[in-house]
Amino acid sequence: MVAEPLIVKENGLRFSGPNSKNPFWQGDLNSVAFDEQGIKTKLLNLDKPCYFLRVKGRMGITNDGYLGAVADADNGKTASVETLTAVPPLLPQQLGDPSFLDFHGVKYAYATGAMANGIASEELTIALSKERILSSFGAAGLVPDRVEAAIHRIQEAVPYGPYAFNLIHSPAEAAIERRGVD
Repeated sequence: MVAEPLIVKENGLRFSGPNSKNPFWQGDLNSVAFDEQGIKTKLLNLDKPCYFLRVKGRMGITNDGYLGAVADADNGKTASVETLTAVPPLLPQQLGDPSFLDFHGVKYAYATGAMANGIASEELTIALSKERILSSFGAAGLVPDRVEAAIHRIQEAVPYGPYAFNLIHSPAEAAIERRGVD
């Protein structure tokens, strides 16, 4: 039986093969964090791969270096180190349902705003819309004339969105609710 080769894709980080061991990380040992704050910084760096390593019995994390199939001799500063696991970069744009992104014309699958009485303001809605992030103006609790003024201001600033308006159901004030919807 022929063993499957070890597959190492840059930033794809795939380990395969029935008898393969984790590949060795190769890079500058000074880039490996062992302390809590350093590890947190590495984990929050989502635009780079994250390598979880065992270095002389200690677990450390780095975003630098690369994976290789064979360990090189330790030369002091640069070394080959056992890889415990690795994860590829994960950008916020990669999260969420692609159909949400397409439907709303946004770059992130997030929605913001909708805080009543204009707390989620025209300024917030416009700024986020310009960044292609769905934001909802907090129209709930505002009189219809105020909501209409916000609609005109937002539509003028970002005529093609994305944006939304948050209305609230007010059964005790049917006339105001109907006017707001109209």
